Amino acid sequence: MRKQFIRSLIISGIATGLISCAGTPAATSQPTAVATVANLQPTPQPTVDVGALVATPDTAASGSMAAAVSGTGEIKTLNDADLNFQVTGTVAQILVKEGDSIKKDTLIATLDTAIYDQQVAQAQANLVSAKATLAGFQADGPDSRAAQAQLAQAQATFDATKPGATSADIEASQLSLNAAKLNLKSTGDRLSLAKTQAQLQLDLASQTVAQATGQFLIDEFNWKWIQDKGTYPYNPSAGSRPNRINDASTRQYESLYDISKSKRDAALISLKSAQIGYDQAVQAEQVGIDTAQQQVAQAELALKRLTKPIGKDRAVIEAALAVAQAAVNRLTVQRAQAEAGVAQAEASLTLANLNRQRAEIRAPFDGVVSFINISVGDPANLAGRAPVQLIDAVNLQAEVQISDVDIGGVTLNQGATVSVDAMPGKQYPGVVTFISPVATVVGNARLYTVHIKLTDIAGLRAGMSARISLNGK
Repeated sequence: MRKQFIRSLIISGIATGLISCAGTPAATSQPTAVATVANLQPTPQPTVDVGALVATPDTAASGSMAAAVSGTGEIKTLNDADLNFQVTGTVAQILVKEGDSIKKDTLIATLDTAIYDQQVAQAQANLVSAKATLAGFQADGPDSRAAQAQLAQAQATFDATKPGATSADIEASQLSLNAAKLNLKSTGDRLSLAKTQAQLQLDLASQTVAQATGQFLIDEFNWKWIQDKGTYPYNPSAGSRPNRINDASTRQYESLYDISKSKRDAALISLKSAQIGYDQAVQAEQVGIDTAQQQVAQAELALKRLTKPIGKDRAVIEAALAVAQAAVNRLTVQRAQAEAGVAQAEASLTLANLNRQRAEIRAPFDGVVSFINISVGDPANLAGRAPVQLIDAVNLQAEVQISDVDIGGVTLNQGATVSVDAMPGKQYPGVVTFISPVATVVGNARLYTVHIKLTDIAGLRAGMSARISLNGK
């Protein structure tokens, strides 16, 4: 519209100049004779068709003075992703092929996860051990109860040796002695049972290790035989010829070897955990019984001092009370340290599980596998390229660059028409869903990216060149 208006102004100026020139009489020589009346006729003036010089807007072609904004662009996907393994390793499986349409969370490829499975098992065993350690320091645990009981007994002894002890004090001290003896018996029985159970767990873990080790030795022998001989381990020859093993059977024997190795390693970890549990049970029995015996001895001493008080033992009793209080405080600190150990073991298990998950590639959305750059046996991530690319072939859009001269004629939700060479004569309707807030400078041009959502994508593929026409506002 602006160009037509300027053109009209220029043509109008030219026409006006021509008319002015035509109205000026031309210079002629003077006649030598007097002109007659008949000869005095007006000279015809030249005429100019101004309408032929002034351009008229072609309203029939455009339908309005405002021209539609158009441009060329490209069909693009809303989603595409370069998928990588997030840990190191060797590719073990590729479960899809190029061109496959897959759903979100579909397993695409995996690494050899034996080392990550072992890390998970180790982290689980460490967590069990940390929780067992914490259990020994809990407020209701045997060590804590024993320390609290010892502190209470020391306090009672201290209080009982105060001057002026009465018969009620003596009776209370006797009751404390009886309670200490009962506690000694129950503690011995309880801790002995716990040790017996821990011994059973240790024996069971030892048997599991023996079984897993035996199977591992068999699978290891078979796998080494295949690597060395290249024949079946149990029937290495067919007649007089070597019975060559095929690739599928080779992978099966290798898988059996990896599985039995992982089971043996996990069994060894469980055995170690069971050994720790047994050692702790033995130590708990010894500490618990010793503590209960000390309580009995202190209760007997307290009763004796009530019946035969000795003033000079006051300092010894005060020292025993201080030692008992220190033991309680020490358990509090150890409990806090054990809680921190459990938290650390839980974090390590979370990380091990996360690394195990990262040894897999899963589809982040529904899409089509556009290319696969890995093969079984390759490193996890080859330098310079992603192992797998996934594109969303269902959700397509047109993307066009509009100059800063025309961007003012583009608005969100504005209608648009898209055509591609691959589908001659077909037009795809759409609407503007995005207008870049910042221009991209290309040479002397300033371009704004515009996205157009398509309501029909039949026959379209990502990467097609497209022509876009935006409907007038």
